[in-house]
Amino acid sequence: MRQPAKILVVDDERTVRIMLETALRAHGYRVETAASGSDARMRISGDEFDLLLLDLQLGDMDGIDILRDVKERFPATEVILLTAHGSINSAIAALRHGAFDYLLKPAQITEIRERVERALNHRRLNLQRTELLQRISESARALGMIESGSSAALSPSESSDHVTVGPLVLDLRRHAAYLGEHMLTLTRTEFALLTALAQNPDTALSYTTLSEAVYGRAQPEDEARSLLRPHIARLRQKLDATKTSGIALISIRSMGYMLQTENPPAP
Repeated sequence: MRQPAKILVVDDERTVRIMLETALRAHGYRVETAASGSDARMRISGDEFDLLLLDLQLGDMDGIDILRDVKERFPATEVILLTAHGSINSAIAALRHGAFDYLLKPAQITEIRERVERALNHRRLNLQRTELLQRISESARALGMIESGSSAALSPSESSDHVTVGPLVLDLRRHAAYLGEHMLTLTRTEFALLTALAQNPDTALSYTTLSEAVYGRAQPEDEARSLLRPHIARLRQKLDATKTSGIALISIRSMGYMLQTENPPAP
């Protein structure tokens, strides 16, 4: 049974937080609240939400900063901005940073619920599309092995739900990653990146190719590089922290990234 969507309400007005939390909980959603930008940052640093209802003008920081943070960590999280009449232009500009929509304060409960449901449906469709593309890609690789005369549909290091590269093991079904004796704590984006790289070890993958694997769509090289860079940096840090030899995440200048094995195959 699918769990109700998890929503974070970020607003420095207590009455607004209470109103939104009550309305959304009554509709069956799981709701948490944050009274400041710093509080919101702390919450999104340790957990993934399906949706944020985010005040554009917080007391301690601009809501756009929170929008950027959550989109870097969890690109699939939808964000609906709450804005006053005087900041409509800023809200519209924020749509270019990945916000799904905006609501004018004070908003009607029925309108809030409608926008939230629309945003969550958009998130579900995007996640389903990404999963479908991944399955198609896996099927295409398996079919290519069969047509090339392989005696098995998958290589010894890869099954339908596991990918193994040296000391690295990815459990695709459970979204779990193990490096040597260590279990890696990865975000959804980091896991998708590592999976794409592990399925093509010792092969340089372009920024565009990786962004398509992660986000389900090809993006311009400059945009893809900017989106991927912070996730790659955190992923590399987590891999290096285990001090496990056998693989290395390396940058290919002006091109992309590669998961290099300790003894890459000769050309």
